[in-house]
Amino acid sequence: MKEPIEQPLRIALLGYGRMGKEVETAALRQGHRIVAKIDNESDWNEAEALAEADVAIDFSIPDTAPKNISRCFDRHLPVVVGTTGWQHRLPELKSRCLREKQALFVSANFSIGVHIFMSAARFLAQKVNTQGGYTPCIEEIHHIHKLDKPSGTALVLKQNVLPQLDGQQDIDITSLREGETVGVHRLQFNSGADTLELVHTAKNREGLAFGAVRAAQWLHGKTGFFGMEDMLGF
Repeated sequence: MKEPIEQPLRIALLGYGRMGKEVETAALRQGHRIVAKIDNESDWNEAEALAEADVAIDFSIPDTAPKNISRCFDRHLPVVVGTTGWQHRLPELKSRCLREKQALFVSANFSIGVHIFMSAARFLAQKVNTQGGYTPCIEEIHHIHKLDKPSGTALVLKQNVLPQLDGQQDIDITSLREGETVGVHRLQFNSGADTLELVHTAKNREGLAFGAVRAAQWLHGKTGFFGMEDMLGF
């Protein structure tokens, strides 16, 4: 995946695991430059290169992401965050972002296809709601290294579907960790007569990395708190 850019960005990578490396590949392919790679606490002691960064992209771990965001705010460095499992800290960091006119872009999933899937899920739930008789459930499958359970994308899927269903109090989420599975999210509506199913399957991490770099491009020069819906317009 590659699209024209108005100007190359100088990007700092916060977290240099699987996704950090994928983001690096996607960024370089699109003509951007990586100016810093911070993968552990000691790297912050040698983070002078952050001063020349235009934006940071965080794919670290749940315990580290909030501290990384705060450190970016201390430097007035826009930050795109794809790490999940730290959402209990989001309200305070969002508040600081808006109060200090910082720039923060947060998404549980940067795949463009996933957000088309979310839109389709809302539409399906609305249609099911007019008929009744169906029980919803969600299943997500990821690789054995993923720390949070259920996945952030599964939680966002529930947040998209639940408001469309009158009288529905919750939706069960089943989480499986299997091998090196990149990511499968399945929404089902079951009745005594049939099953309606909507599925998104990530074949690799390329789409996630491409979306994160695209978000960094989009965020550059802005202030405020944003998500994929803001960038995509749906």
